[in-house]
Amino acid sequence: MAASNAQERREAQRDAIRRQREAELKRQRSIRTIVITAIVVVALLIAAGIGYLVWSANKPEGPAATPKGTSQEQPYYSLGAPKDSGKPVVELHVDFMCPVCGQFEKINGKDIRSIVDDKEATVHLYTRRFLDSNSTTGDYSTRAANAAACVYNDDPDNFMDFQTALFDNQPGEGTAGLSDDELAQYAQKAGAGKDVASCIDDGTYDRWVREDVDPEAEKHEKADDAKGTPFIKVDEKVVGPGSWSKQGEVKKAVENAAKG
Repeated sequence: MAASNAQERREAQRDAIRRQREAELKRQRSIRTIVITAIVVVALLIAAGIGYLVWSANKPEGPAATPKGTSQEQPYYSLGAPKDSGKPVVELHVDFMCPVCGQFEKINGKDIRSIVDDKEATVHLYTRRFLDSNSTTGDYSTRAANAAACVYNDDPDNFMDFQTALFDNQPGEGTAGLSDDELAQYAQKAGAGKDVASCIDDGTYDRWVREDVDPEAEKHEKADDAKGTPFIKVDEKVVGPGSWSKQGEVKKAVENAAKG
């Protein structure tokens, strides 16, 4: 009887040890499953995150914001006589850091203004950025062109006053140019609303200037074997520096074009 009891105790102990080992193995398998699942989930999350970043970096941007009355296909400001009025068409390219454009403004600014105000012609004005690299910030021409776009978007009637202010206060090449705050101040003095300041600060039309205005203006210049600013045509006839450097010659070219 005693031997039988001892045998039963040994078997019970072995059975307990076996159940304990099985439980431990089961626990380890569960832990391993949890760990593997967690690793897979983390890996999937990482892959998804990387995929999203790649997609975000490569997804096509929407069209650039454009000022009212312009578009990607019409990357210029239309001033003066309405489109299809039958009046001469003046095409003018300027860069607000261009010193020669400053000279052009001094000589012809009043005449251009009267041509616009009196609707003697339709003026297509392109604001270029090719002299960005001539400012220490590397972006003044773009910032000034964006500011001009902000003013035009706010009210086209204030555009010429703002352009005059930019040339009257034109910074020299090799400087930082006017700050965004200064651009906003001149814009508001020209009659633009207070919202123009955030438009300037945000660079709202930088892409339009960079991707639409500047390339189109450059294409027109190359077609006429010209390079840079100022560039002016009256009814598709280039008015070169030999003419525009004489006060009154641009206005005379417009008057002659109107006569046919």
